[in-house]
Amino acid sequence: MNTRDVVEALAESRDLSKAETRRLLDTAVETLKRNLSEGRGYSIPELGTFETHTRDARRSYNPHHESYMRLPPKRVVRFSPSKGLKEEMKELEETS
Repeated sequence: MNTRDVVEALAESRDLSKAETRRLLDTAVETLKRNLSEGRGYSIPELGTFETHTRDARRSYNPHHESYMRLPPKRVVRFSPSKGLKEEMKELEETS
């Protein structure tokens, strides 16, 4: 599913124009990005929580140069699914 599919599904379910729906989706994404860039988490009920985490510096092997290199600390986004989403995924897994 891509952005166009999401916009069409939301517009159809809420009787909104696709342009309005796209602006709402863009606003939600920008809010999520802003919160994460400021180090704050973002929770969407029934979906899960997005949080930032700083990954420690580490050593990594570069097979091309056959040497180790140091990777600096890195800020990454983590997603924790909600309990409801976990249960739905488990049910889908069991029926497969």
